Amino acid sequence: MNVVKVNNAQYNVLDGYMNGLVDLTNNSCSCRKFQLEHLPCKHVVAVCRFLKVNVFSKASRYYTRKTWMDAYSDSIYPVQPHGRWDIPEDVRSQVVLPPMARVMPGKRKKLRIPSHGEGTITRKCSRCGSRGHNKSTCKNNIPLLNVS
Repeated sequence: MNVVKVNNAQYNVLDGYMNGLVDLTNNSCSCRKFQLEHLPCKHVVAVCRFLKVNVFSKASRYYTRKTWMDAYSDSIYPVQPHGRWDIPEDVRSQVVLPPMARVMPGKRKKLRIPSHGEGTITRKCSRCGSRGHNKSTCKNNIPLLNVS
């Protein structure tokens, strides 16, 4: 990656695929990954190497070990079983209905899409009868029928 200095705070990073304009005063990059994740993108890393600045200083403070330790320093209590919940009567008397949904145009799906990890269907060849392939990829020899 080639880093070109625009001014004291902005740098243009040329990487051949997606060039990035990095602004160090606003902590922003034109690829928007730096703003969304608050972690340095590849363009910011290139600028930090160009300036010989520590890359970790550009990451948000939310990713530091101290912040994570402070977030989980208090005790986290488990939720009691549903039967032991203390629900006020005014909340219990509320009726919550599902949202109004419109029927979308098009043919409805008859079968559900199986989740990742569910069993797969093994194909059966209609030409030779064995499993694992279909007739278009069948390489088994088919015996000729003797017609007398």
